[in-house]
Amino acid sequence: MAADEAEQKRRIERLVPYFRELGSRTLEKYAQAGITGTIPGDSWPVADALFKRRDNGFTYHPHGAVYLNVTREGELQLALPDRAVPLHEGLSHYIQFAHEADLADSGTAEGATEWFPPPHFVLVWETSRLYIDSAALSGRPGITAGLVPLEQYVEERAQLFVEGFRAAV
Repeated sequence: MAADEAEQKRRIERLVPYFRELGSRTLEKYAQAGITGTIPGDSWPVADALFKRRDNGFTYHPHGAVYLNVTREGELQLALPDRAVPLHEGLSHYIQFAHEADLADSGTAEGATEWFPPPHFVLVWETSRLYIDSAALSGRPGITAGLVPLEQYVEERAQLFVEGFRAAV
């Protein structure tokens, strides 16, 4: 493993406690809203979604791409098309490292060019602050578009998930 790759891996590993805390807060928010007791499963998306009441419970359909899940244990996962993996394990394939001064140039220049673009994360060398390139569906309130801190992204998307659930109850 090259020195840069080893340093990148160390920096990502240092974020694991942060991911746990963020996942725990998200799970707590979902539990307080009644989601974890009402919707079966081992994980739920951290995403805006439309909920529908059915005879046997609820179904939901996310709006846009789903990049993160939270598990019943409070772990944040990277939601890939064919599986979900712990965020710290899957992050290396979707991360770019940048200096604080270059942060504005690290996002997607023209926004998403695909309906469900792959995730794009940016980790700032100086601060170890993690950002995600967030695409917002046009006209959708409550979603910040562009390069946003991961914590803000998770809080906004989790709040939209909770609001969607509450609207269907």
